[in-house]
Parts: sequence; C-alpha cells; structure tokens
Amino acid sequence: MVLLLDLARGLACLWVFFFHLQSLFTVPSPLIASIASFGHLGVPMFFVISGYVITFAAESSRQAGRAPLAFLQNRFRRIYLTYWASLLVVLLLPYALELLSSLKTGHYTLPENLLARYNAVEWINIVLLTKVFWANSNDLAHEFAAINTVYWTLAIEFQFYLVVFIALCLGKFYRHAIALVTLLSLLLAIIPNDVNHGLFLHYWPAFSVGILLAYLHRYGIKLHLNSWRNALVLIAGSAITLACAAYIHPIQIRTQFLGFALIFGALLWLYADAELVLQRLKRSNSWLVYLLLEPWLVLGAMSYSVYLLHLKLFALPFMFASQLISADSMALGLATIVSTLVLTYPFYYLVERRFLSQRYRNIHREVVATPGAAN
Repeated sequence: MVLLLDLARGLACLWVFFFHLQSLFTVPSPLIASIASFGHLGVPMFFVISGYVITFAAESSRQAGRAPLAFLQNRFRRIYLTYWASLLVVLLLPYALELLSSLKTGHYTLPENLLARYNAVEWINIVLLTKVFWANSNDLAHEFAAINTVYWTLAIEFQFYLVVFIALCLGKFYRHAIALVTLLSLLLAIIPNDVNHGLFLHYWPAFSVGILLAYLHRYGIKLHLNSWRNALVLIAGSAITLACAAYIHPIQIRTQFLGFALIFGALLWLYADAELVLQRLKRSNSWLVYLLLEPWLVLGAMSYSVYLLHLKLFALPFMFASQLISADSMALGLATIVSTLVLTYPFYYLVERRFLSQRYRNIHREVVATPGAAN
C-alpha cells in the first residue's frame, strides 16, 4: 500500500499543519477552522501508518535473516539524523527572520537565543528525545514547547522502534513479545495508573492498529472490490466508521488516540484495493492525472520533513504574505501553507532523503516519479 499510505501521510501532515494555523481561518472560513481544530488527530494517523510499515519491515528483516541491529540503525538514521538537522534549522530560523525584517526596517535586532531556554542537561534530553520521561502530565508537547512542540511524537515513535528491535532480538518469540506489549498497553489504557506519560505504552494501542492491519494484509484478509456485495460492505462500513468518527470528540488523549486510530485503520482496511487504482493512475501517462495526484504523493513522501519544520518555518512566508494579503482573507492561510510546503522541499530532498535506507529511497523514487517512469 505504498501509494495509499503516502496519500494518507500527506493528509495527516496537512491536517496537523491546518491545526497549528487554524487561527488564520477563524474569520474567513469557520468551516475550515472547525475541521482544522481536529488536526491533532493526524498524530494517531501517523502512528497507525508507522505500525503498519514497521511491521512489514520487521517481518521482511526476519525472513531475510538480517541482524536486528541493521533494522535499528535504519530507524535511527531515519528519525534522529533528520531530527537533528531540523533542530539546527529551528535554532537558526529566528536570525534569518530578523535579517529579512531588517532589510525593510533598516535595523537588525538580535533575536532571543533559543539555546538559553534550557540548561545543559535539558538540552541533552532534547537532543536524545528523552525529555518526555520527565513529563509530569500527558502534555508531552509542553516538554518541547520552547523549541518545537511537534518533537514529542518523535520520542514516542523511536520508543516504538526500540521495542520492535528488542522483539526482533528474541527471534522466534518476536510475535509473542509484540502481542504481550499490546495486551499490556490496552490494560493501561483502561485501568487508572501512574505509569510515566512519556512512555510508549500509552500510545502503543495506536501503533497496534497498524500492526494488526499489516498482518491482515500480509495474509490476504482484505475487502476485494470485485462484487456488488463487497461494494455494499464498503459503503456500509465506511458509513459506520465515519459515523463513529463524527460521534467521537477528542478530549482525553488516551481513549481518543485509540478510538480515532481504530477508525483510521478501518478505513485503510476497507480501501486497501484503492492501491491498485492509484497504481493504474500512476502508470496512465496522463499529465492531468499526474498534476492532480503527484502533489499529494510528494507531500506524503516529504511529510516527515514538513511535520518537523512547518510550525516554525511558516513564519517566513507569512511575513511576506501578510504584507500582500488581508488578514480577513482565506488566501493568507492558504498562501502561507503552500509556500511553507515549497520551502520544505529542499530540506526533504537534500537532508531527509540522504538518511533513508536504500529500500525507502527506491520507494520514494517510485512515488515521486514522472508519468510513465514506473513502466
């Protein structure tokens, strides 16, 4: 489900982006602002996708007889090296913004030194993504608030990779270990406890939805759209799933993460055959299809870079767009978002892609190929 998952990544990334910029749409478009207010649910979408992808990667690693350490090294490069590069960009960005501002005002004001916001020990925890372990509540974003709130999810993501790595080290007991962790996480989700909120167990149920989905697809258990009965099941299943989504209001993170993850996982299962449709469209040699589909696939491919940078980088295009577009216009928010995505692409191309494993480089190359290139 390479193309389908990239579309889902792109949607999740864009939803989170709109969530952080929802104030720009409150006046010109209350509907968009309302949809954007639920954008933090893009995070469990990412966790479900990670559960799916990492399960397939782990099973492939087991079948090929590769050392578990190679699996962990690829995940480390994927998360940490790109994260560290983004951290450098975030720390330098205020200086770039002030320099551009000084071109208009004629006066350069030295911005606040972000390094001074944390002491040395805290910075070590930030760099290693271990700062979440010192959280006193489930508001993990607060631990990175002075730098970039989105970084908290990377800490949970890498903990997930570590658990999968440890399970791989257990050899034939790999699946038993994953099942045991899943059971424990579900118990913690329903039983009041004092387990540190920075621990992966609170978010593992969302990953487990992706894990379950991966095994369903691995063994061919999916809805094939080759009969009118299955089409009715698809329609009914979609209606029920969306009705559940409309009923759920995201208030308490422990329950809603799992609730929305289940909804998203159900939709991915129902529409698994959409991958075949996307593949045919991808090979159609139609420039119209390319222009309509490819931007979403590229967004999915670069979603990690966008996720890391959008909350800080948007200030750069907003500085210029706000001078040209009225604050009451929906165009201001849209122009800011599109411009930020364009500015993020060089970071993805020059930084993130360099730290991908060869397998993922090949996947990304297929995703962003020109019409007919995959033939």
